[in-house]
Amino acid sequence: MRKTKVNTEISKLRILLAAEEEFCQRGFVAANIDSIAKAAGLTKGAIFWHFKSKADLFKEIIKRATGRMKDIFQEGFSSSQPIPIMEKCREVIKRVKKDKAFLVLLVLADTEKNKNMPADVLHECQKEITKIFEDSIQTFSEAKKRGELRADTDIRNVVVAITLIMIGFAKITDFGNMITPISGHIDDEYIIDAMFDGLLSFQKNGK
Repeated sequence: MRKTKVNTEISKLRILLAAEEEFCQRGFVAANIDSIAKAAGLTKGAIFWHFKSKADLFKEIIKRATGRMKDIFQEGFSSSQPIPIMEKCREVIKRVKKDKAFLVLLVLADTEKNKNMPADVLHECQKEITKIFEDSIQTFSEAKKRGELRADTDIRNVVVAITLIMIGFAKITDFGNMITPISGHIDDEYIIDAMFDGLLSFQKNGK
């Protein structure tokens, strides 16, 4: 790869990493291009050389995040090891929780920060998120057909339960002083394990 192309790719990556932080902290509407440029160590013009607008930059951030999430899900669920579906899911969720992509995607869920987001941007991003949920439902449905889950398992409710727990992780800081007695004792893996101990009741024959 030529040096000029390498430098271009490095500059683009610096912009994307800086933009991830800005969008996560401030949301789409309040995110500031000047702040992103400063954090990336580049000019505002350099950002618009790579991206036509803030909307295009945000779309690329979401695309990167959903891509990382899909990779985590695919690697975790496609494992050839004879591990029950819920145990695979437990490890996938632990990986998702540690990945910055999770926080990036939650930007879309913050209606206060994104109430003025352009409709086309919101629609395109929501399509990416919807695909992740559709893939998850398909994965659990296939496991159910293989007999890994009880016949009465409601796949969508299982996915909803997992999603609510993950959203809770991201939003817990919003409670501020209300949770002071416990805020310093949050153990992500312990909570995920406790959640899956309950979800394992949907595993056929307790496997």
